[in-house]
Amino acid sequence: MAIRCVASRKTLAGLKETSSRLSGFRGIHTFMLPDLPYDYGALEPAISGEIMQIHHQKHHQAYVTNYNNALEQLDQAVNKGDASTVVNLQSAIKFNGGGHINHSIFWKNLAPVNVSLCFE
Repeated sequence: MAIRCVASRKTLAGLKETSSRLSGFRGIHTFMLPDLPYDYGALEPAISGEIMQIHHQKHHQAYVTNYNNALEQLDQAVNKGDASTVVNLQSAIKFNGGGHINHSIFWKNLAPVNVSLCFE
């Protein structure tokens, strides 16, 4: 609610001016689906390779795609001075950016089990 009061046309004009001065240093960063550090089937039988592939290529990819789309819309709204769109995009940016970051951490926390270590 408070952000609605802060994000005015004057504020956005200042962001636009700052953005143009830093145009060589700043721009929209595009996020990509990270590669897994192991094969999809590496966690079987605990998690099937098919489930891993769907979760990675479909579910996580949706967060990445929607995050990039929201960031592109944010850039356009800032350039137009459209404060209400900037405010409305915040939830999509948080949700999809958070989903991307959480899944990136999730993949790193999973690891194939080295069975020989369990019996030494």
